Amino acid sequence: MRTPAPARWRSAVVLAGPLARAIGWGPLAMVTAFVAALLALVEAGEPLGTGDALLLMRVAGTLLGSAAAFALVDAMSAQLGAAALPRWVRQALRCLLAGGVAVAVWLVAFRFALSRLPEGALFPVGDLLIEMGVCLGIGLASAATALRYAPGRQAAMAAVVVQFALVLATILLPDQFRLWPPTCGFGYWDQAHRFWLAVLPLPYLWLGLACRDVRR
Repeated sequence: MRTPAPARWRSAVVLAGPLARAIGWGPLAMVTAFVAALLALVEAGEPLGTGDALLLMRVAGTLLGSAAAFALVDAMSAQLGAAALPRWVRQALRCLLAGGVAVAVWLVAFRFALSRLPEGALFPVGDLLIEMGVCLGIGLASAATALRYAPGRQAAMAAVVVQFALVLATILLPDQFRLWPPTCGFGYWDQAHRFWLAVLPLPYLWLGLACRDVRR
């Protein structure tokens, strides 16, 4: 018999705490430390150039998206059998927990980068957060897809490869299709971020499909 939706969501809230403790936070912790070191050491003691800050925030977004993918690995999934909550609810909770932490870390990093920029420098949080959101969605969706076929950390590693391959493919596009403008607010900036905003829902739709229960 199916669990009623209100009871299911109450159970999901109760499960959030134990699930947060079960997630392997090591990759996100390591990436957080690495991003903090980069932001502190690049041009240490000097104002941070806008171009360098832009590159650092893009590196942070890509790495955090990859690290969040490891939170979807559920070492106990094979032993759960008929769990009280369906797989998609458990995976959705993992995505929310890891994705929320990744976004929070990115926002703190952005605030620190902003504090090191010269007064009046253009550094739009909304546009950069959209880029980060796409990277995060691709990382989570790739991991969720890989985990349907191969449980374990190797699936998360496959997700990292997919995410970096897609990022590299967009970097290597011809100049007329430049999606990572090197200067904030100028040149191809507006066109590129209209594209990022348009594609932002796609990895999350992909993620939703990938988190469905696995047919046995």
